[in-house]
Amino acid sequence: MPMQINNDKKIDILIDLLNEKYEDARKMRERSLNFAIWILGFGIAISWLLLSEVILILSQKIILTLFVIIIGFLTKSFFKAIESGFDKNRKVIINIEESLGCYEENVYMDAKSLFPAEYRGQSKKETSHFASLYKWLLTVGIVIISLIWI
Repeated sequence: MPMQINNDKKIDILIDLLNEKYEDARKMRERSLNFAIWILGFGIAISWLLLSEVILILSQKIILTLFVIIIGFLTKSFFKAIESGFDKNRKVIINIEESLGCYEENVYMDAKSLFPAEYRGQSKKETSHFASLYKWLLTVGIVIISLIWI
């Protein structure tokens, strides 16, 4: 039999959970951004090495290309795992916000909702944090592989 909790206590619990989920989302974005910065630094280091007029033989070019591709796939997998957790977290956030009436008019403000209805949407946007990171990753990979072979 479920425990009976009064409405005031439920609201306190929802607010605490919402704050925790907001913090989780911030940490996921931060972790992925820090890793992307590390990968970018790695890409700059390899680019600098390749631009320093080092002559690579064919086998070195192949191995370095495979290394860059493998690092790219592993990084994408890492980002996908974080993105999956981020999406699940966002669904929980939306559920809590809906429970608190954040999208309903006249609950917190006259004739307006606290949050616009589009905040409720769970679709991925072209301007999403992770879409940007995937573009950065692809760009770094293309530049490094081009420098290896040119």
